[in-house]
Amino acid sequence: MPFKRILFFVLGMIFMFILDMIFHFNNSVEKEMQRQSQKTQKKIENIFK
Repeated sequence: MPFKRILFFVLGMIFMFILDMIFHFNNSVEKEMQRQSQKTQKKIENIFK
């Protein structure tokens, strides 16, 4: 019986770790997108100056 509990605990840990990785990955992608859009915006502003 304790084996099942340990198994579920380990699976839960792995699942949380994967979710954490995905969340951090999405965060960095979002920041990079914002940075790129800001660069593009500045270039467009410079063209129209």
